[in-house]
Amino acid sequence: MPESEYEVELFRAQGFRRAQCASCGKFFWSLGDHATCGETPCQEYDFIGNPPFKKRLTPRAMREDFLSFMEANGHTRVRRYPIVARWREDVFFVQASVYPFQPWVISGEASPPANPLAISQPCVRFVDIDNVGKTGQHFTLFEMMAHHAFNFPGKPIYWKDRTVELCHRFLTERLGLDSKVPRYKESWWEGGGNSGPCLEVVFGGAEAATLVFMQNRDTNGHRVPMETTVVDTGYGLERLVWLSQGTTSAYEAVFGEALAYLKRATGAKKVDDRVLTEYSKVAGMRKVETMADVRAIQTRTAERVGLSADELVAQLGPLEALYVICDHARALMFILGDGVVPSNSREGYFARLLIRRGLRTLRNLNITYTMADTISFLIDQSREDYPELFFNKGDILKLLKVEEQRYKDTVEKGRSTVQRVESEAKAAGGEGIGVDAMIEVYDSHGLTPDVVREFATLKTEVPDDFFSRVAQRHERPAAPEGAKRFDVPQDLPPTRLRVYENRRKQKFRAKVVAVHGSAVVLDQTYFYPEGGGQEADHGTIAGRDVVDVQRVGRTVLHFTKGEPKLELRKPVKCEIDWARRTNLMRNHSGTHIVLGAARKVLGNHVWQTGAHKAEDLARLDITHYDSLSDAETERIEQVANEIVLSDAPVRIRTLARDVAEAKYGFRLYQGGVVPGGELRVVEIPKWDIEACGGTHVARTSEVGTIKILRTKRIQDGVVRLEYAAGKPALEEIRNQSAALAKVASALGVSTDQVVVATDRLVGEWREQRRELEKARAATAGGAVSELVAKAEEVAGVRVVVHRITGTMADLLPLSRHLAENPDVVAVLGAAGETASVVVTRGARARVDSAAALRAATDILGGKGGGRPDFAQGGGPKVEALDTALDAAKREVVSSLSASG
Repeated sequence: MPESEYEVELFRAQGFRRAQCASCGKFFWSLGDHATCGETPCQEYDFIGNPPFKKRLTPRAMREDFLSFMEANGHTRVRRYPIVARWREDVFFVQASVYPFQPWVISGEASPPANPLAISQPCVRFVDIDNVGKTGQHFTLFEMMAHHAFNFPGKPIYWKDRTVELCHRFLTERLGLDSKVPRYKESWWEGGGNSGPCLEVVFGGAEAATLVFMQNRDTNGHRVPMETTVVDTGYGLERLVWLSQGTTSAYEAVFGEALAYLKRATGAKKVDDRVLTEYSKVAGMRKVETMADVRAIQTRTAERVGLSADELVAQLGPLEALYVICDHARALMFILGDGVVPSNSREGYFARLLIRRGLRTLRNLNITYTMADTISFLIDQSREDYPELFFNKGDILKLLKVEEQRYKDTVEKGRSTVQRVESEAKAAGGEGIGVDAMIEVYDSHGLTPDVVREFATLKTEVPDDFFSRVAQRHERPAAPEGAKRFDVPQDLPPTRLRVYENRRKQKFRAKVVAVHGSAVVLDQTYFYPEGGGQEADHGTIAGRDVVDVQRVGRTVLHFTKGEPKLELRKPVKCEIDWARRTNLMRNHSGTHIVLGAARKVLGNHVWQTGAHKAEDLARLDITHYDSLSDAETERIEQVANEIVLSDAPVRIRTLARDVAEAKYGFRLYQGGVVPGGELRVVEIPKWDIEACGGTHVARTSEVGTIKILRTKRIQDGVVRLEYAAGKPALEEIRNQSAALAKVASALGVSTDQVVVATDRLVGEWREQRRELEKARAATAGGAVSELVAKAEEVAGVRVVVHRITGTMADLLPLSRHLAENPDVVAVLGAAGETASVVVTRGARARVDSAAALRAATDILGGKGGGRPDFAQGGGPKVEALDTALDAAKREVVSSLSASG
């Protein structure tokens, strides 16, 4: 870039000179006589033990100094945004201070909350997770302090001159940095489809801030000038705190009290400051991407301090573990506090990744201490900065407790899981557990590499960047489903959609402006087109039945039965099926009511992940860590109906996006991303508030009643509630009452005695089943001797192959008796509605039962699993059972012959 692209008024006025770095060759501006650009690896850290600022600052003090300085210089301080970027479809988490303003503010569709503004925004990135704790400077969560200016067309705020002036004055006037120390390195920034020149602010070997001038957007591979240019700055809070304190690592500066607390609680031994200082300096000089880089840092540092690499690692290991725990705990404090439920998908995947990595780190330290202890301490320490996290502390710790127990259960099952993986690896001809298998074991079972190694007998292959790789698998949300596509012309005339103007309008007149096949386009319509999870209105147009309504761009398509013969430009009578619309409104408002009730019963971690509102039924998917108990379901239904009976208003208003967010927060985005600069806000006061485009009742009492029909856990971390509102709910209640009366009649009791009678009947049935099991076991015991005597012998082992008519339950007693013989392998099959297979072996028989079972289930068209000593499964192809048993036997015989 030409020199003029980067020269600003401050440089001219104060006599900055442009120089070229003798090491990397990049150009920079400075008042001092510097030979290099001042950043590693061109210059080693020189601030450790020698901070360049006049005062040592904590994170809180640094944040306040920055924000108050910007306030004093014409900026409005704005609150942090949630760390979960629910207003965007392309990312899960906020990764820079500009993310909250993309895409709607930068596109010009929405206004920023202030202009110019100052913010200190928590961000989270997982790309360097494997380096956290090891390098002295990498964090999963970090705060990006920033001042932003949005220069809309005809409304400039400020650009390069003012940006550099503010930065330089903050460093020199507020922090007391010598004006000759900072260097402004010329660079170019690209990200998120935007680009522009930038100046990297460097001193002491470290980059302290980046000043980006966002002026281009990427269009079909070409840079096109942006209508709105943006001052996008980023000042690393953690980096500036480290520079101000000059400690041996950024972790010591940032985690201060929490780290001291952990050191006391764990009895960690003190490490010589000289060792830590040299380690950070060496680490800063290298690009750290793999464990090989870390090992090189360790070797070089060991040479500097006169230790062996092993001695250095032994000293640093426990301290690095404490750094990891602090970092992960702080990240989880925000992630869980902003409503993420740990799971195996989406945002929840990363929460679980941090929890399990942190717990494993604690386990390796061999101490009785939990992640919850650290997070609890951090929340208490952050009360003044982030009071919302303090008030949500109970919910955060509840989620942690559940995850800690699940991890404990996972580790206890780890041995059998690893054995199964090794069996699969052997069957595939492998000699160890490869990288893909290791990642799959973590993804599917939550077992970290060191847990796998603990239980494995085969060689394990673990890449240095293991956790970065698993994070990359889940880095971005799946692309949203595209809108329904319709085979209609592109130039159809627009429709004035008036459903929001009068939601009570049942009949109206409109002109037909286009007809394409069965689709009718009107000049105006009160029909609701499908959207927001709500099905479309039905009704009639000029007597023709309307069976679907869809919106394509600015056109609304009314699909009729058959091809309507309608004259263009002629007014027609239109009527909405009001019974259907009423049910849809009740179910949609009911969704908001049930969501609010679920949050009140289960906790603030409850967010909507999906919903569908049909005429007779609705469903709501929410984030929750477990299936709902009957008591929880009943309580949600009860609380929901209480708000229905309260006759609360359902208020609807349209607000500017920035106004709505400032007033109501980010619970607005329960239903997902809402485009544009304006939001249609649906509010049930003190209950629920959402940006929503659906049709609703005017008061909650119009919903009538809500009946939850069933709940189920549809995936890890997501529970589905199915329910009805209004007349369909009453019909369901009547059906249940009728069914209860039939059961009572069959049992010969009154309806209020059904539970007692059913319990008695079930008890009798269980007793009969126990007696049947005893009989089966006795019969099996008598048959075992005969089966073993007739069995073929291979390498000193009897191979029993036997088929019966029945189910898996009929096979299990026989298999248990056969397994008691140490020199027997049994391949057993049962033919019923489906085919069942059991493979089991005695203690001295060297056979992999799971491999033999797979040979059978492949033929039966089914699946199964188990351990080397026992496996069970089946499939639908009952007619192939004999062939399947023969295949399993061949696998057994082959294995015995090879081992014999």
